[in-house]
Amino acid sequence: MNFSLEALEYGRLKELVGRYVANAAGRELLEGLRPSTDRALLEEMHALNGEAMEYLRENRVPFPDVALLPAVLERLGFGGATLDLSEVEAIQDFLSEIETLRSRWKGSEAEHYPRLATAARRLADMRPLAALLGRAVRGGEINEDYSPELKRLRTEGERVRARLGRKLESIIKSPDLSDQLQDRLVTIRNGRYVIPVRAEQRRSVSGIVHGSSSSGATVFMEPLETLEMNNDIVRIQEAEQREVQRILAELTDRIQESIDDLGAASELRAELEVLFARAHFGRRFDCTTPRFSDGSLHVVDARHPLLEDRLRSLKQTIVPLSLDLDAGDRVLVISGPNAGGKTVVLKTLGLIQLIAQSGIPVPAAAATLPIRDRVLADIGDHQSITNQLSTFSAHVLAIGGMIESASNDTMILLDEIGSSTEPAEGAALAIAVLEHFRAVGAFTIATTHYNRLKMYAETTPGVRNAAMEFNEETLDPTYRFIDGLAGQSSGLKIAERFQLPAGLLAAAREALDGTELEAARYVEDLKARIEHLEREKQDLEAERQSFEEWKERSGRQVEQEREKEIDRVEKRLDAIIADIRERAAEELASASKETVRRFERKLERARAEAVRQVRREHPVPEPSNGAAGAPSSAGPPVVGARVRVQSLGVEGTVVEVASGHIEVAVGSMKVRRPPDDLEVLSAPDIALPKGVRFDFSGKEATSREINVIGCSADEAVEMVDKFLDDAFLAHLPSIRIVHGFGKGVLRKAIGDFLGLHPQVARFGTAPQNQGGGGATIATLRE
Repeated sequence: MNFSLEALEYGRLKELVGRYVANAAGRELLEGLRPSTDRALLEEMHALNGEAMEYLRENRVPFPDVALLPAVLERLGFGGATLDLSEVEAIQDFLSEIETLRSRWKGSEAEHYPRLATAARRLADMRPLAALLGRAVRGGEINEDYSPELKRLRTEGERVRARLGRKLESIIKSPDLSDQLQDRLVTIRNGRYVIPVRAEQRRSVSGIVHGSSSSGATVFMEPLETLEMNNDIVRIQEAEQREVQRILAELTDRIQESIDDLGAASELRAELEVLFARAHFGRRFDCTTPRFSDGSLHVVDARHPLLEDRLRSLKQTIVPLSLDLDAGDRVLVISGPNAGGKTVVLKTLGLIQLIAQSGIPVPAAAATLPIRDRVLADIGDHQSITNQLSTFSAHVLAIGGMIESASNDTMILLDEIGSSTEPAEGAALAIAVLEHFRAVGAFTIATTHYNRLKMYAETTPGVRNAAMEFNEETLDPTYRFIDGLAGQSSGLKIAERFQLPAGLLAAAREALDGTELEAARYVEDLKARIEHLEREKQDLEAERQSFEEWKERSGRQVEQEREKEIDRVEKRLDAIIADIRERAAEELASASKETVRRFERKLERARAEAVRQVRREHPVPEPSNGAAGAPSSAGPPVVGARVRVQSLGVEGTVVEVASGHIEVAVGSMKVRRPPDDLEVLSAPDIALPKGVRFDFSGKEATSREINVIGCSADEAVEMVDKFLDDAFLAHLPSIRIVHGFGKGVLRKAIGDFLGLHPQVARFGTAPQNQGGGGATIATLRE
């Protein structure tokens, strides 16, 4: 086995990704997923992941489960099969989904998502088949317009039923039967229309008994007068069923012709579903697209997804892991206290390697990884009573298998290497094993409590120490990974915390040999130096952050002062214009017609004076792209054009073009100027026609159901049409239309209307618990 999938919980990882897979074909494809060593394939998979994750930021890509599809495709693989109506509808639903996928990435989106667009283009164009099925099957039944014979039979059936209904209605209203009838209603038993008769009066009514009520008080009789009409209805129904079966066989043959395209589309849909499941996983766990290196390993804020998922459910936060190893660092020795997170680091690095080589986004802020030919892990207790193996023997057996297969591209993960035996021998064996893997060139990560291994890592080229942090004050692990530092097991300190006798602890310290004490002191000294460097680093980072905040505050202050000055000038200009307007209104009210023109010239001079007054308070810079009065390339002044009034040095918008002068709106006032005093800055914007506007706000739907019982066909269709618009704007997935049973007029009219409506993806008879044939369910398009 090249990959220790079980030890690294690879199956549980796929279950996590599988949360986003709904279809059986997608689940089967995901179940078969395994790590790969094909670099080109993996880079393509991760590039697709990147496009899919970006697409999901603003879009949904649903893969609804078409439950019957696998069985239908399997049946179509054998000749002679005829699909029933529900199976044909399953093919319809599948074709609709395939067409949605095929047309999803078109136009500008094809440029932005080229790989997704290429994948979608592999789907065959099956619109002709979909159109055929759409004409034949509509509203959960065969469309009578598809077959003239079916239409004739249904029309004849409706006519006979109407005649039978009138006859039965006259019978139950007859005063001669008032004492014999249990209720004045018509019902159906065994496919025949019958009336309820009191059991004790059955002999006084001429007819055929087709059943009785559960209490036995009522029998259901078919009057002899309606026998022939009931027979006609049965005959027509049988003929109709034969015609339906003929049509279904014909449709099955047409579907059979596209079986290869349907099978290929099903496989590609499964691939796309798994792709977007990987993308959903990537977004859920803040994943990154890994880069593949030739030997170096670099991860920033890496997390174990299974642990993170569990901690999230407990509303806790995971401690991320960062590690940077170049191609020359082949062995990493991790030490630290019990339950400090050493095994989690092993599993995180191992699982991340498997994730990257499975084409799944990596849960990290950044990741650069080599491609491994094997990822072999010895984690946990492998003691086996059946095979007569002790824990130590099981570990040795596992390591022996690794030694036989390890290469320069292998990742080896060893938990508590050399444990479960005498410490001196265990440490010696552990060093020998690590030396072998170092010589082979295998990338090896081992956890340990042995000080000899820590010293070995500190003094051997290509071998590095790492530690899990331990809070010396609280004697609790922090689960923070520290690269380059050997950790302390702190067994005696933990024992002291749990209040073991002081004499016993002193005896234990005296029993430590000199080598162990020297190693422990060395580790403590090294840790102190690294902590000092960490504090200096934090101080520098705090100073940098303080400088950045000061720079940002200064920029905001300058911007606020500029905005205040602009606001002050605008308010001053508005006040002057308001005063001018007020005085103008008073003068105009008393001015005669002969003085109006003279007053307008006076008003124009007042406006110009107001503008000059504002310019004195807040000068406007001259344009730098040409001299005043230079001809503009934007064309002559027209209504809506943006212009500069050169004599006043202000900009405005043309509101009127008259003979000899042009009126320009400058802020809230207007000035009249000759055309040669205006410089056109830009042409008018293209405006919507008068009365036309866009409104993108969705409408809040109050109900998912509409009741049209009692309406005429035209009234019902009009009500449903408006309700569909409201439901579509409210993004409802489906609506329920209650039309009742009756004679089927409303059901048919609504079905014909829904079949042609552009917002309706499909519709059909409601389930029994939602009204059955008395209601229609319409599914709306996205």
